[in-house]
Amino acid sequence: WPHCPTMTSQIPNQHLPVSTVDDDDVYDGSVDRYDMLVSAEVAAAGRMGLAQGHRCCGRNGSGCCDMRRAVVIVNAVDIAICIFYALYFAIAAEVVEETPDDAYDRSGTTKDEVEWMVVKMEHVFIILSAIKVPLNGLGIYGAVKFQYRPVAVALAAYSIQVFFHAVTMNIGGFFLAGFFLYPHVLFLRELKSGVMSEMNYPTEKFSCCCV
Repeated sequence: WPHCPTMTSQIPNQHLPVSTVDDDDVYDGSVDRYDMLVSAEVAAAGRMGLAQGHRCCGRNGSGCCDMRRAVVIVNAVDIAICIFYALYFAIAAEVVEETPDDAYDRSGTTKDEVEWMVVKMEHVFIILSAIKVPLNGLGIYGAVKFQYRPVAVALAAYSIQVFFHAVTMNIGGFFLAGFFLYPHVLFLRELKSGVMSEMNYPTEKFSCCCV
């Protein structure tokens, strides 16, 4: 293959030789090579190996999926969690209302106290869903469309959650929010560096299952 010349940002895109060997390996002609159309910024960095991006929950080629897919999945799961708890407490409020008053005599609490607590939680999760679901939607949209700002907004929302759970000493919420935050950070880093883009996503696309 001919040597790829130095490219500048004035050139919109170029064909760059790509191989299945890592960047640190020496190409000896034993593997297939082909051209990929990449941006001038990525091409200026030289030969590009396949699957340079990080994989969620893994390293050195292992993991469950690429970071774009991970961003979509964690936001979809977060939406499902919000909707589940909102429905759960709505149903629980109906159950408490239909339960006879004397069923609470042995528990040391009154029916009104239990009903107030359950209804309060129902309202909390409805409000949280009204705030979080649109932000999760931005995260999904940004990942699907390879757009930086929508994903950055979702990242900011998760950062606030991590801080809130840390202050309130909610260990479970802290780790869950941190886990959901993690793919956003790496996806934005890959998007900014040019490793992840709509043009080269076929080389970064990865999933350990059919999701």
